[in-house]
Amino acid sequence: MTTNARLQGSLNEFGLLEVLQMMDFGGMTGAIHLKQEATERIGIVYFHEGKLAGCSELDPGALTLGDILQQLGMAHSQHIARAFSMQMQDPFGKRIGERLIEMGVISNEHLREALRTKALWTARELSLWREGTYEFVPSAVTRSNSILPYGEDALNLEVMGVMMEMVRYSDEWEQLKVYFPQGMQTVLQAAPVIRYALQLDTRTVELIGGINVYRSVRRIASGIRRPELEVARDFARLMQHQLVSAVFQQERIAPYLTGASGYYGANGNGNGSGRSSGVHLPGPAERLRMESFGLLDLISRMEQSWNTRRTPEEQLSVLVEFVNWTMDALAETCRANGTELDPNTLENLLTRNNLRNMGNYFFIIGNNTIDEDNFTALCHEVLQGDILKSTDFFEEASIVLQRILLCIFDSINGRVASLYERLENQEVWEAMFTQFGLPREK
Repeated sequence: MTTNARLQGSLNEFGLLEVLQMMDFGGMTGAIHLKQEATERIGIVYFHEGKLAGCSELDPGALTLGDILQQLGMAHSQHIARAFSMQMQDPFGKRIGERLIEMGVISNEHLREALRTKALWTARELSLWREGTYEFVPSAVTRSNSILPYGEDALNLEVMGVMMEMVRYSDEWEQLKVYFPQGMQTVLQAAPVIRYALQLDTRTVELIGGINVYRSVRRIASGIRRPELEVARDFARLMQHQLVSAVFQQERIAPYLTGASGYYGANGNGNGSGRSSGVHLPGPAERLRMESFGLLDLISRMEQSWNTRRTPEEQLSVLVEFVNWTMDALAETCRANGTELDPNTLENLLTRNNLRNMGNYFFIIGNNTIDEDNFTALCHEVLQGDILKSTDFFEEASIVLQRILLCIFDSINGRVASLYERLENQEVWEAMFTQFGLPREK
């Protein structure tokens, strides 16, 4: 294990519990990146000032928010399917949890409980990893949730409580792991013939019936709306009576091929390596990824154009042009991923972030494009007038337009699964605007 810029090492020498203790004692902010080469599974545990801010796994069979909501009895599969259908039509709109609240399916309290449960259950499962590597990537950013994907809010779970749950879960799993060689993703099959007379209660019939529909322990638990650890205990008893057995899978089955409940991706689930690694997110969340967004090409184009603009009027106008270029590139990426960008995405983003107007001036927006001619006319009128007013206007307009660009960038970068790529994108984006030398927010 090294202790210079980044903590890193092998999980068979230094377990996740020990790493979490260091985060807690050091009050650290950043993310622990876990990786298993053999299975290509990725886990990420986020921290803010020593508290657990979030936790997710990048794997087709990973635990999703949809799983949690169903297993806790908060939502049905039809609700999740409808929310995801809305998400696919408006990928940069409200998140899945927000849509379910709007639909009246869950409350804000339910969502907070589900998000905390998802992080806790994911962390306890990651604590079982005995092989692989870990690396702590410190965060230099000042916003507490900026390292988290999808604009998530930090959960701020006390590490000691998380560790206690990890230990309890690990002790119980020692008794269960013989039955489930691939954990909660283990695929099951019912015995073809019951060789002795046996009366099955309703609960057992429900479990066995779920095998043909959902197949894996996790998806069965979601389908019958019961916590997966509880379901695993019941299946272990059925396996002792040879009513159920595990199916060895050379490769884990992707959840979107295993029945209806596996269709649902996570709210912010899935971080780690990019598409080229062969690792994928659960269900439709895979189609919303932004690894293919051509950020470097866009920035290069912006820098070349910026260098030709000399006057304040030209510089402000080109910032609006940059907004339109970014939205065009986003629309192209969505089409390449098999989705369509909602024509009101830009207007909705700016409204949610209180960027729809600049003083008394409201940006004219249509089909994800700001009216550049109208804004340029405003700049020409103001900047040719009183010198003090023109200076104030230039500063205010510069800051607002940079905030608009950052708002769009954050939305795109939040859907990049790779933790490393997200951080690199942030550095490149920040460096570009530092190079421009525009007024910045104090």
